[in-house]
Amino acid sequence: MTYATYIRASTDDQTDAHQRESINEWLREHDVDPATVDRYADLGQSGASDDREQFNQLLEAIDSGDYTHVVCWEISRLSRKGATLQRFFDTCEDTGTTVVITDGAVEKVTPDGQGRFVADIIGMVYQQERRTLIRRIEAGQSRAQREGKWLGQVPAGFTRDGDGYLQPIIDPDHDAGETGYLELRDALERIDDGESYRSVAAGLPITRQSLSNIYRDDERRRWYLEAASDDDAVHDALESVRT
Repeated sequence: MTYATYIRASTDDQTDAHQRESINEWLREHDVDPATVDRYADLGQSGASDDREQFNQLLEAIDSGDYTHVVCWEISRLSRKGATLQRFFDTCEDTGTTVVITDGAVEKVTPDGQGRFVADIIGMVYQQERRTLIRRIEAGQSRAQREGKWLGQVPAGFTRDGDGYLQPIIDPDHDAGETGYLELRDALERIDDGESYRSVAAGLPITRQSLSNIYRDDERRRWYLEAASDDDAVHDALESVRT
């Protein structure tokens, strides 16, 4: 018999120790020599993504008939997408590969179909949970936009306050790499007067390229030179510096 193991951790700092411990314990209990086991791991990878190098390599190896057993900690480590789980289990069934789950509602999914029904239900639950999460995120973003909160990357010279609203930085912390709103206004005025991007950027914690990008963007340039914007969130934030 030939064995492979698979581990997935969804964030770079999420430990995979508990997964390895559970899998290694199963291998010891079934007298499997660890030296003969091929190990696959995707760290910092979401279970909602199919673009996982090690997972796809494992799937190709299974499809080639390389393994009789694949051991993982929990079904969600394989995927949180129902279609991907079905494809994985279909491939294992076609090649006579048993999937062992060391910590879950089902202990194994065998080529003859044992455990497959429960595994498919779990996959559908994951899929529904993912859809619900996406809907909640989208609803939260829509609500934040309606309330005038700033979403996405904070532009230079601004910060996002504790309530999520955009605010101009009046007293910048240069040690922390902040650039003040008024500093940028002065910098763009100097460029308007004919100074070069390089000379103006030399006195600011901002690159020449970033300064150039702001100046060449008509809408963003208005934020600083006119304290005006067609974006309601930016327009409201500039109330404190509007003269």
